[in-house]
Amino acid sequence: MRKLLVLCLLLSPLQVAAQEAEDAPGRILLEAGIVGGKSPACPGHYVGLEGRVAGPVSLYGMVENYRCIDLAGSANRLGASVLLGRERWFVRPSLRTGIEYDAGEVSPTVAASLTFGRGYGARFSVHRGDETAAGVLVLFQLGGYITF
Repeated sequence: MRKLLVLCLLLSPLQVAAQEAEDAPGRILLEAGIVGGKSPACPGHYVGLEGRVAGPVSLYGMVENYRCIDLAGSANRLGASVLLGRERWFVRPSLRTGIEYDAGEVSPTVAASLTFGRGYGARFSVHRGDETAAGVLVLFQLGGYITF
């Protein structure tokens, strides 16, 4: 009986580590949702892909599509993301920086996001782009994601 108890105590940390690894998000995140905000663009939808490179650093890319009465087109973003918390947290804040390609113009963009869930869930992001004649471009994204 003692041997069984000692064996269980020795294997317990391995089980906890395996459970934490199972609960952790995957290395690739696929997301999609709606986008809108303070800009000359109308509400639209987006799709994005993010892949962890090392530690808290990820690379991301996304495409936003707009289809309105007076505007139709897309904007593309490429950049890097840094996780500000732990991977195992249920709510994970991150900062993003990169470039945006929109209608032939390339401009820098920064963003902050909150990711809810682990293997799947929701993400809320706020992007701030360049200042234009219409003012500072601010976009809000709300979407769902799955990791693998």
